[in-house]
Amino acid sequence: MDGFYDIVILATLLVLGAAAPRLRVGGRHILAMPAKAVDLILKLIIWALLLAMGFRLGNDRELAARLGEIGLLAFSSAFLALAGTVAAIVLSSLAMKRLSGGRGPRSRVTAPEPRAAAPEPGAQARVPRGGSGERGRLILSNLRAPASLLGFVAGGFLLGIALPRLAGLDLASISAWILKALLFFIGMQFSLSGFSLKGAFFKLENLLVPLATMVGSFAGSLVLLPLFRLPLGKALALVGGFGWYSLSGVLISDLGDPVLGSASFLSNMVRESVALLCIPFLARTRFPTTAVGVGGATSMDVTLPIIYASAGPSMVPVSFVSGAVLSASVPLLVPLLLLIK
Repeated sequence: MDGFYDIVILATLLVLGAAAPRLRVGGRHILAMPAKAVDLILKLIIWALLLAMGFRLGNDRELAARLGEIGLLAFSSAFLALAGTVAAIVLSSLAMKRLSGGRGPRSRVTAPEPRAAAPEPGAQARVPRGGSGERGRLILSNLRAPASLLGFVAGGFLLGIALPRLAGLDLASISAWILKALLFFIGMQFSLSGFSLKGAFFKLENLLVPLATMVGSFAGSLVLLPLFRLPLGKALALVGGFGWYSLSGVLISDLGDPVLGSASFLSNMVRESVALLCIPFLARTRFPTTAVGVGGATSMDVTLPIIYASAGPSMVPVSFVSGAVLSASVPLLVPLLLLIK
């Protein structure tokens, strides 16, 4: 796949996946599938793609020799994206406050019960109530998921090192087909998610958070251009996963850049992990929506419990909207950014 054609294919697969649960023949749903089954399929696909990504990295001696560069790029991009996000949300909040005559946007409202399924397979949007001890347990619990997925990449990498170079196996082509299946089932998962906060999308202050998160992440990534001599498109795509590491990493790898894909996977994983640690502190500042912004695409699932526990129910609609907007943008935005030279 190449260029604009990639984006058309990915968009088509997402739309088909979203439409699949509603297809009927003779009044019967022909592709009806329980949400748990879709989650399980997504888990298996992601495990396979991450294992393949690690294998390609380890099996290519030139790529394996660049691990230090990949790690430095990943950590730098993660912290720059987070810093840019916080700065952009603070500035946009101040601007909104000034435009509204110093009152600022009203966010202390009663939140409806969340009903969204996670774009990250297996993530539970369990909304707890508790003190600092409960928040600490939540952080440790949520760190297990990225650690387990990192284990698949590491396992694939070790296999790639141990096994001889597989010159006759077109692993990139196999991964591309698996990636197509991933996008289809992601569309199906969004369709089955039951997201019901439609009214929240029409509130400017709710949309301001994901927009500021995008702008801030991209602004932070611009520092990577002189530091790592990256082209603009690659620097933007690197942070364009907004914390959704399992998708952004394999997207970039299977679109022809395994080094940048590996860096993106690690960068977005670091972003989510650091966000889990920062959210309780950011929620107590003058700008509590920064706690939502640092969560990025995960604010509708993985980081939602800690956001709720730290900032209260008023942040749930904002968090859901921000996570949904950012998650929906990743599959199309990352390939589009890679077209920029």
